Amino acid sequence: MGELDARTVQVLLRIIQSQDERFPHSEALSRFIDTYLDIGRRAGKSIYLTPTDKERIAGILTSEGIDRNTAPDAWRGLSRTAALALGNNEKLARDPVRNRRIAIKSLRPNQKLVLNGSPVILPPRCHIEADFSVIDVSSHDWVIVVENWESFNDVHLAAGRLEFPGNSPVVVWRGDSSRTRADSVLDWLEGLKMPVAAFVDYDPKGLVIANGLPRLERIISPPMPVLRELLKNKGLSDRYLLQIPYCQNLLGRSTGQIREIWMEIFGTGKALPQEQFSRND
Repeated sequence: MGELDARTVQVLLRIIQSQDERFPHSEALSRFIDTYLDIGRRAGKSIYLTPTDKERIAGILTSEGIDRNTAPDAWRGLSRTAALALGNNEKLARDPVRNRRIAIKSLRPNQKLVLNGSPVILPPRCHIEADFSVIDVSSHDWVIVVENWESFNDVHLAAGRLEFPGNSPVVVWRGDSSRTRADSVLDWLEGLKMPVAAFVDYDPKGLVIANGLPRLERIISPPMPVLRELLKNKGLSDRYLLQIPYCQNLLGRSTGQIREIWMEIFGTGKALPQEQFSRND
């Protein structure tokens, strides 16, 4: 079984303690039912969970040492040691330091990453991971959010092939459910003032991620005719078809650059990974 993080546990506890069978789509719940394919049913923007589904979820939580009647917010603010009293996995603790960690770098190796007024030069494929509450990046003029780790690691290669905004942007990895969390990045972005650009996959999920970023002003993309040809010649139909049922309604209401890119993706019926522009070839 995949490790359950604190946010997923909280969502699951709320579900099994509820009388409802219909629940709104969320990243944590969607990830869970993607792992346990025989639990739950998607319909539009909702996920339906029957009493039988809830019993199976309760069993999974029990296997982690978590009682089904535990309050959903029981782990909030606990240390790892205290968390062991509630579940077998000390990583379920809502460790404030862990929840504030982000991975950042400059766009190009010859550009300075300025932290708290001090410039740092990092080699290619290097970054700094830090608690965002103790760093100041206000010397930079843009924030670029990169969806995938591989593209974040090689963003300097993409910088030679695509146009990125700003004279001195700071680049941040979107994160996942590990040490550098996606919700931590969103919390950090909310506290900044500079405009945000998104470097994401050219697929439905990538556009949904971009749409959820605060102060989004730009999506990093080649000109539309170039993107159209790349989608046609190198795009992935299976990836597009897998994502479309969960993203089409939201993207159908999109505007601006998101809609422009969405129309190219929808028109070709294919998805293009952002790694297309950060490969060393």
